[in-house]
Amino acid sequence: MFKIAINSVPVIMTKFFAQSDKEATLGLGAIPESTKRVVFIDTPATSHLVSTIEELVSRGIEVIVRDHHDVPNPRNSREQEIATAANRVRELVGSNAVISNRQANPACSGLIQVGEFNGEGTVIVADPDPDGLTAAMKATGVYYPELDTDADVLDGGRAGQTADKLSAHAFLFTRAMSTLPLFNAERPQISEDAKAKLFTDFVSMINGDSEATARLQKGVETYEAGVREAERLSETVTDIIPSVAFVDLMTSPRFDLTTLAQKMEARPGTNVTVQKKAQGPIAAKCGGVQYSLAVAKAHQAEVNLQECLPSGFTSSPEAGIISNTTFLLHVSESVWNETVLPALRNRFAQ
Repeated sequence: MFKIAINSVPVIMTKFFAQSDKEATLGLGAIPESTKRVVFIDTPATSHLVSTIEELVSRGIEVIVRDHHDVPNPRNSREQEIATAANRVRELVGSNAVISNRQANPACSGLIQVGEFNGEGTVIVADPDPDGLTAAMKATGVYYPELDTDADVLDGGRAGQTADKLSAHAFLFTRAMSTLPLFNAERPQISEDAKAKLFTDFVSMINGDSEATARLQKGVETYEAGVREAERLSETVTDIIPSVAFVDLMTSPRFDLTTLAQKMEARPGTNVTVQKKAQGPIAAKCGGVQYSLAVAKAHQAEVNLQECLPSGFTSSPEAGIISNTTFLLHVSESVWNETVLPALRNRFAQ
């Protein structure tokens, strides 16, 4: 969790995977006593989000929700869990809850009017990713003409985040994102502080701050080195099973994620890409290894990665599973070996 300010509005950037996320959001003065309303943006409905909202409502604080993680027609217990939590949020705050889905709203900025939640007494709680950031910017009145289309691309797969699909501002931002320090569970504040500074610089750039723009541009040299490393790594990719491209990144230097994702997706016949790495929230909690899977964009309508998971799975780093969409999945080594890899073999090694 980290906190920034946009147009003088406090913005808490966090997820709600665990009880500790609720405690961090509600405790230690994160939400000032003078707060009149809290706006949750791009925060998937979980039991911990529900209990956070219950607590705020009990304090007499107005709660507003703008999210796009609902599941209109649940197909498994996990999707039903999300839908149930979303309905509970609606019960708690009524018409203040606008919870759409990714098909209708690829990014959360589409659910918000420019400057809709600006003003004294407001606190925004948003997901700590580009979708949460751009939606929070729009909510507080920081806007530029391409923001909504940029947000749609930024909340999709890495392979699609290219110069021809993004504004110059957003493309600079994605390159700067690739230079952030890797997450270290023993010293999480390092990566969180760096991300907070980067997000703040992006907001400042949009507001016309030339010094912030210069700081972002300084990362281009680091980015270009990362591109070269990604291109080298792409030569080590193998087809672990037909249609599933795999790369081992456990000992790799820093590289550009978007470039590697594009190279992996471009392999003929690739439906799913898999990266084995030593960083990430699951690696931090589950033995230092994380498998990150993504469905190639051309196959997202037909391949659902959540079908590789057991019925009723829990999405949390401690459980070794993070899954909020059907086309992205992160798992621990044990979940990969025991559940996901056999399911992929059953699906593709026919």
